[in-house]
Amino acid sequence: MAAYSLETVLLKWENGELSPEQTIGQTLLLVQELAERVGNLEKRVVAGTRPLSEQRPLSEQRPSPEPRPPSPKNSL
Repeated sequence: MAAYSLETVLLKWENGELSPEQTIGQTLLLVQELAERVGNLEKRVVAGTRPLSEQRPLSEQRPSPEPRPPSPKNSL
């Protein structure tokens, strides 16, 4: 069963399009998905590596650019 996004669940519940039971079910599906994602992140942090699909050779890695100060045009 596919879960709606959290925003969609809240909107549908507020509009009376989901029963309390359906809302709880959708929320549990979202919590389950988040628990799996957090578990995967924790495993990667403990292992100290990123998945091979995301790894690049050091020669291809570039440092992040330094942040620029705001432009005077963007000031209020």
